[in-house]
Amino acid sequence: MTSWAPADAGRGARARRRAWRSRLWRYRPLLVGALVATAILTLLPAVLPTPPETSAVVVAAADLPAGTRITPADVEIADFPPALVPAGARASPADLVGSMLAHPAARGTPVLASQLAVDGWTGLSDGELAVPVHLADPAAADLLPDGATVHLVSATGEGASVLTSRARVLARIGAASTGGLLGGSGSPSDLLLVAVPSEAATLVLDASAGGTLTVALGASGSRPGP
Repeated sequence: MTSWAPADAGRGARARRRAWRSRLWRYRPLLVGALVATAILTLLPAVLPTPPETSAVVVAAADLPAGTRITPADVEIADFPPALVPAGARASPADLVGSMLAHPAARGTPVLASQLAVDGWTGLSDGELAVPVHLADPAAADLLPDGATVHLVSATGEGASVLTSRARVLARIGAASTGGLLGGSGSPSDLLLVAVPSEAATLVLDASAGGTLTVALGASGSRPGP
């Protein structure tokens, strides 16, 4: 009796191999695409540059004048390279909200600890008081940079007298936000916050209220006065 099982088994195996090869050929584009995608995903992290490291810094959301009591709407977070984060910068708005600015902060610039009023006001030495004043000449306030040491003078029709030669400009607040306080002329001008010797404070405030206060620039102590 003739055996046919091995021959049939061989033909069946060949048929199955042809079927698999046919399927592989049919789906070859999909297989190639999947292999290429896998290779790209594997190599991509090594090819792409590493994102630069940044630090969160609280910056002014708008131009903030001196005297501003900081609210959540006044500040926002910006990313800075660590090497460019200035000393005194804050990473969380909660560290600044409720504080008062002693110096103006421009939009987009970090709000620093050195710009804040501390213990009533920042930068005061022993024996000094911070007093808010208007100058008789509104344009003169624009000439005074923060930190300048100036002579405060009371000038009237009867003459002029030096009230103090050791006044320091701590900050300025725009005229629009002062409502004309402490100015006798009613002319719009910056309200200046100046540090003066305590013994000269009342004289300076009287001259400001009377509209006779003016300023002279020069080396501290170059004129007689408190």
